Amino acid sequence: MKKILIINAHSSKNKGDAAIIISMIQSIQKFIPNSQIIVSSRYPEDDDLYKEYGSEVVEQLTRFPNKNHSFFKRLTFLLKELREVNRFVKKGIIPSTRSNDIFNYYKEADIVVSCGGGFLYSHPKYHIEASLIMHLAQIYFATKLDKEVITYSQSIGPFRSSLSKKIANFVLKKVKNITIREDLSRTFLNDIGISNPVIVGDSAFSMIADDIETKELIDLDQQKFNVGVTVRQWRFPGHENVDQLYSNYIEAVAKSIEHLVNNYNANVYLVPQVTGPTPIEDDRISNSNVWGKLNDGVKGSVIMLDNDFTPQELKAIYSKFNIFIGTRMHSNIFSLSSHVPTVAIAYEPKTTGIMKMLSLSDYVLDINEITTQDMLNTIDKCIAEKENYRIDLTNKIPLIKDEAEKPARMIKSLIS
Repeated sequence: MKKILIINAHSSKNKGDAAIIISMIQSIQKFIPNSQIIVSSRYPEDDDLYKEYGSEVVEQLTRFPNKNHSFFKRLTFLLKELREVNRFVKKGIIPSTRSNDIFNYYKEADIVVSCGGGFLYSHPKYHIEASLIMHLAQIYFATKLDKEVITYSQSIGPFRSSLSKKIANFVLKKVKNITIREDLSRTFLNDIGISNPVIVGDSAFSMIADDIETKELIDLDQQKFNVGVTVRQWRFPGHENVDQLYSNYIEAVAKSIEHLVNNYNANVYLVPQVTGPTPIEDDRISNSNVWGKLNDGVKGSVIMLDNDFTPQELKAIYSKFNIFIGTRMHSNIFSLSSHVPTVAIAYEPKTTGIMKMLSLSDYVLDINEITTQDMLNTIDKCIAEKENYRIDLTNKIPLIKDEAEKPARMIKSLIS
């Protein structure tokens, strides 16, 4: 039996991250049916969901320091973590404060897979940060153990300081198999001297969500024009006037919802794509911010969902909408993969890159520059062209799903 260790997982409370892991497990099991899959997670207590797909879940190798502590204290904690893990790599000594599980799985793995997502980048405000070090360290120590390593359909970069570029280059040049999910990542990798990435589709495009009954999840009026919306608490890193920018964003979404209700007789559903693990990541709060901006006259046609849906349930729900407006990137992937015309609000380059890959750049709005009028124009265009949009997705998505499984086929080849 082949042992496959998936590292860098975040939390299944983020349904985009959960969909990535679930789709990876599904694809790996499809091509390597007798494999043992272990998921190394930052929040293993959240991730029993993955056990339902036959995988094991363990605490990750390098833990993240408490965000409430000072930068110096976080850095001190992380350096201690790195020293302890380095002792394991060199001498096989497992720290007395840690479980043996993750260390043993590193030793026993036939291949180490850095999971899909967008976590290898540097923050605009800092030369280097704990999160980037934490993720790169998990990859680095796999290479130090002479393990085969592959990155699975990632967005990588940008690296905004010379220090982050040097550290990223130092680690990633040791990884022979780098797969990325959009062309922008190739540009960022070239910038740090990494020239071997393979572009594939986002793993979540391949997630199987068949046989989900939506009637118990959401009561849609089929006589209405039904629109799904996801909103997030974005804090506009690198900008000074973050409160004003967030207010502009929420205002644009609220005015767009009013436009849909008044001009298209729409029912609009505010859906929580992410519910944790921390309050700043809970979309139910940002949905409430939008609700507070709505005129009372339209609130009867706006439904705020507050369930903690599974990724498959969310994909099934989104498939029933006439159009979709998404800030959360994987909410857009769920809707697009269900052939639903989608307007994407991009908060990071990964959204822009994936929409460009699908030739859908006309339907992307930059969250940093969003205006109500631009949003209304884009929504109107999406509705006017929705039939051709849907046909275009019907033709493209099967090819994207096949590309999304390419890393799993590579893993089979690497460990055969």
